Amino acid sequence: MKFTKLEQIKNWRRFLHENPELSLKEYKTTEFIRNELDKMGLEYEAPMDTATVVKLRGKGEKYIVLRADIDALPIKEMNDIEFRSKNDGVMHACGHDAHATMLLGAINELSEISKSKDLDINILAIFQPSEESFGGANLLIENYNFDKYEIIGSFALHINPDYEEGTIISRIGPIMASCNEFAVNIKGKSAHVGKREEGINALNAAIQIYSQVQAIPTYDLDSKHTNIIHTGIVRAGEVMNSVPENAFLEGTIRTYDKDDFEIIEKRIVEICQGVSLSTKCEVVPEIRAGYPAVINSEILYDKSVNAAKKAKANHITRKDPYLLGEDFSFFGKIAPINYSFIGVRNNELGYTSGLHTPTLQLREEALIFGIDYFVEIAKSFGKE
Repeated sequence: MKFTKLEQIKNWRRFLHENPELSLKEYKTTEFIRNELDKMGLEYEAPMDTATVVKLRGKGEKYIVLRADIDALPIKEMNDIEFRSKNDGVMHACGHDAHATMLLGAINELSEISKSKDLDINILAIFQPSEESFGGANLLIENYNFDKYEIIGSFALHINPDYEEGTIISRIGPIMASCNEFAVNIKGKSAHVGKREEGINALNAAIQIYSQVQAIPTYDLDSKHTNIIHTGIVRAGEVMNSVPENAFLEGTIRTYDKDDFEIIEKRIVEICQGVSLSTKCEVVPEIRAGYPAVINSEILYDKSVNAAKKAKANHITRKDPYLLGEDFSFFGKIAPINYSFIGVRNNELGYTSGLHTPTLQLREEALIFGIDYFVEIAKSFGKE
């Protein structure tokens, strides 16, 4: 960093951490970000109430996207720190306060390079709402005309406490899984347990559906592929001494392969039809599309590796993708993407808690690597 001070980074991150907001309610967060952009003398667009798009002019007509998400999670913070969340029950437990801070720092650096006419690529810097709910990236793409730009690549960073400070982690191909949901509503017929033959048992149907759905990866999918079909909610019955009339299952589907997902979707429907026939229950399955898999472009990968090294970070090529979801995948609709992680683990300070936990913590010093990484990504397009 040449123009951004560590104290500034701390102030940004700690204000954002103290004031977390849930998806599509990031009003104070957005006001703060826009005020900081005003201080930098930068113009921006507001395609959504809590989405902000900053355009930095370079040379030529081509653009790259640098993106940060800004929403928080409904988690009560358990950290004993001065800048603990002031919004009880809401916390930046996924590090989006750090993501927004890194992008603010990168914008501050790149705007100075732009003023000196040394920026060889145009940049759209995006502060995106609602990553944690139902795909704010997709909403943004629907509400903003990205087609008016010639975008040749999109980049994002996500903090990762699995890796030490000073590391950037990525891979070619899938790095995060698609994240879809399924639900099954089952209707039977109630009867007194003493006359159970007069009823239709919805719990029996639920057990059969659960068992058969869990077997899909074993018997219907390529065993070399990694897939998860997880049923997290099962409810059934009304009282203990009657035949259960109602049952419900709900779960998540995680996969990297589009064909695998289509097989899973088809088999869930078939299983429900079969169980309905065998149990006489009315069975209604629902598949809810969520996030596609995040597939990193091969053509952007060398730029990511080289940018990490120039930012003095240790670049790590991750062998396996994560079975986590991320809506940055939607940016693949407009250009090739690269999604990388930045390590924030600090064993000495005890900063080892995972994402989505109430004790996630990090040092702002670790974010300098991310700021420099974004700057080096932009500079790497000088010969395009």
